Amino acid sequence: MSRVWGGWLACLVAFSAPLAARDSTPLALAKGARVGVISLLDPEVTHFHATKAIKDSFLKTTTVTWPVDTMLSEALRDRMGQMGLVLVPVGVTDELDRTREDCFLNGSFVKSLPKECVLPFTHILNNEHVEAVIVLAPGINNSTHAGGARRKELPDYLRGWGFVTSDSEAAGGKPTLFNMTELLLVSPAPDGPTLRGREWGGGYALEWTSFTAPENLKDIPQQDLNQLQPLFAGIISRQTSRLLDQLLVRP
Repeated sequence: MSRVWGGWLACLVAFSAPLAARDSTPLALAKGARVGVISLLDPEVTHFHATKAIKDSFLKTTTVTWPVDTMLSEALRDRMGQMGLVLVPVGVTDELDRTREDCFLNGSFVKSLPKECVLPFTHILNNEHVEAVIVLAPGINNSTHAGGARRKELPDYLRGWGFVTSDSEAAGGKPTLFNMTELLLVSPAPDGPTLRGREWGGGYALEWTSFTAPENLKDIPQQDLNQLQPLFAGIISRQTSRLLDQLLVRP
């Protein structure tokens, strides 16, 4: 059990604190602290084709073979090592997976950790003996997640990783990537897990410069989609760096 909480007491404390307020002060950890790292982002890429005529627009989500959990760990490993922190890969628990919609997609992280997230994070912090958890999860292009940074030119139901094409691609135009994800830093506290850092991914955009339009834009080959992996790896590297700026390490 955790050095911070134990057994049923942790469950009772979390249950009695349905909404854990966000602590705006930077989280300070000692060197050598164990930090859990979890990816809840499915290995998928969504293609949204935007046109002036709505009937000609389309959306297609494709499963890819990218190891998203490894991409997240690699984005964090060097910087965390320099900070003197120990990266601890953590698998997605059934409990956390069941709350994916209510916690991460329907919840808001602007002010606090949604109540649906409290017990799953309580158990992970306890069972994995970590001092904090970094989690990458899908978000949605809506005001709840993005606030004023919502990309108004895109549908508010877009989530996760993807790219946008338009009729200009047939004339040599290049798609732009979108990154609707939540990157969160959660730590234990006497009243339950607390949100200590957040980096919304919707503000990160990139052009797919190597893109060549296939004959059928609705059927982009898998090998072409694989060109996107290093691009999203670069985005997640910037996103994790900004999150780690919200964390302090004590000597």
